[in-house]
Amino acid sequence: METSGSNPPGGSAAWASWVAFAGIILMLVGVFSVIVGLAAAFDDDYFVSGVAGGDIYLLSATAVGIIWMVIGVIKVWAGYALIQGRTWARILTIVLVFVHSVIDLTTLTTQPFISLIFIALNVTILYAVTVKWTEASIGMGN
Repeated sequence: METSGSNPPGGSAAWASWVAFAGIILMLVGVFSVIVGLAAAFDDDYFVSGVAGGDIYLLSATAVGIIWMVIGVIKVWAGYALIQGRTWARILTIVLVFVHSVIDLTTLTTQPFISLIFIALNVTILYAVTVKWTEASIGMGN
C-alpha cells in the first residue's frame, strides 16, 4: 500500500511537526543562551548588578557566562537531534528546559519580561516533547 510522506501509517505528522517546532525553538533559545553567556563573560555587571564583588555564589560572572555559552551550544545540538527524532535528545531536552525554567524563576525579580518569555517557551517545548512522543516518533519515520 502506497502512502504519502506527510502522514505515515500509525504515526502523526502533526505531532512530528510539534517536535520539529520544539527543536527549532530549543535551537533559538540555545543561541540566546550563547549571547547571554557572551554578555556575562565580557560585562561583569550583566548578572550581578548590586552584588558586591561581582561574584554569583562561588563563581565569577565570567565563569557563569562561559557556563551559559556551553549550555547554549548543548541546546542547539539537542534541538538539532530532536528534529531528527532522537530519543536521547528528547530526554536531554526535558532536563535542559526544566533546569532553564528553574533558573528563570530565580531571575523573575531582576528580568521579569525575559524570564516569563523563556518560561513560556520552555513549557511549550516540554509539551511538544512529552505529549504523544510515540506518535510523533513514528510520524518522523522512526
